[in-house]
Amino acid sequence: MATGPVLSVIATDRAAHLEAARTAGVGAAGLRGGGVDYCRSLSDVTDGWVRLVFEQAIEKNPELKGRLVILAVGGYGRRELAPYSDLDVLLVHDVKGKKSLAAIEPIASALWYPMWDAGIKLGHAVRSVKEAMTMAAEDLDSATALLTARWLAGDESLASEVIESGNASWAMQAERFLGGLRSRVRERQNQAGDVAYRLEPDLKSGHGGLRDVQSLLWACEGGLALRPEDLVELDRCYDTLLGVRVALHLSSQRPGDVLRLEDQDAVAATGGWHDADALMADVAAAGRTVAWLVDENWGRSVASNDRPPDRA
Repeated sequence: MATGPVLSVIATDRAAHLEAARTAGVGAAGLRGGGVDYCRSLSDVTDGWVRLVFEQAIEKNPELKGRLVILAVGGYGRRELAPYSDLDVLLVHDVKGKKSLAAIEPIASALWYPMWDAGIKLGHAVRSVKEAMTMAAEDLDSATALLTARWLAGDESLASEVIESGNASWAMQAERFLGGLRSRVRERQNQAGDVAYRLEPDLKSGHGGLRDVQSLLWACEGGLALRPEDLVELDRCYDTLLGVRVALHLSSQRPGDVLRLEDQDAVAATGGWHDADALMADVAAAGRTVAWLVDENWGRSVASNDRPPDRA
């Protein structure tokens, strides 16, 4: 595919997104005050860019017969885009017939190539509605992706159908999916160790990290009940850990989730902490709280499931 002036403009715009997010999403306290606002700002400016790319792809391929929509999924769907995060998107269509793939492929290429040219690490998939629903019913990652999916561009009615069907599928298979989530939580904790006690904590996968909170919130969609005060604390700690992750990306200028010793001084300076000791104290405090609340709530869920039914 030829790369003309339009792609150069798009790439330049993307390079300006980090600065736009910093200006809009970082308060006086810096990232020490939390990363949620920054990530939402970056997600929002990226939304506008993705919509532009989508519109240009449709203009180049106006003969499509059927509905098409691009959804933000994963961290992007949650509006938690960090500076060097993957851009996770799902292109869904309801084009009928054996030539549906041939009809969608030019549009998909016109979407993906500008994003790659802009230096984006893209997590992408193209699925029919049936394929999307089958994956959501069978695959845990696909199921959780749809729980926080959101419309970016294209047919909004198709987006609503896919997202609502994904939520219904999750609710119908809650017991199986909750068991899978719980198993993954244990595996991650065993492999990555505790965020609060590691010299080089894994902010995402460690025990007390970001993924633990995400898994708990997914479980809530399947019936696990969180106390309001627990949710407040989880939100506060999540904001802290997200701010550290954003500062890590900005200071290292690369993706990453492990806060290595050699990066801690630079992360502290970038994020607004007095020094690395203050940074790591905040990480440890947030990690301890998340780990305790996650273990407590999963434990309560398991105890509830093991309780014998009333025979009154």
